[in-house]
Amino acid sequence: MNQLIEWSPAWENAVQEYKNEFLEAGMDWEGMGGSGEPGKETEPGKYVSSTYLYVDGEEDRIIGLVNLRQGQDAESLAQIGNIGFSIRPSEQKKGCAVRMLQEAAALSVMQGIVPWYMVCLASNTASKKVITRLGGRKQGEITGEEGCPVRERYVVYDVF
Repeated sequence: MNQLIEWSPAWENAVQEYKNEFLEAGMDWEGMGGSGEPGKETEPGKYVSSTYLYVDGEEDRIIGLVNLRQGQDAESLAQIGNIGFSIRPSEQKKGCAVRMLQEAAALSVMQGIVPWYMVCLASNTASKKVITRLGGRKQGEITGEEGCPVRERYVVYDVF
């Protein structure tokens, strides 16, 4: 049975293994947007970040990561959102992200993170599918220098 647990230093080697799987697949593991390293503090005064591991309880293997962010200013909220997530490449396309985020909803309510503001790369169709399955509604785009969408912003109310 999979479960969400709060990051602790005891998981450091497992987090490194998780990151390595992304690198070996030629993928960016930081789909969590601006969270930095799990368990590390953000810049003082910026916001409070809490990282949770979605762990396969039988294998003690990390399947995914969720990052909840509190106390952001409007600019930070618009740029990176208040929740980020990633799923190990070998576990993608199995519905893990939706289940993990549904479980994270209770934690976010307890931390006062409602609604969710989520930001993903405009090219990341997998993340967009997950966000819309959770009831996410597109709010806008962040454009690059040439006016092309680079990231998309969503708001999620329905998961709570």
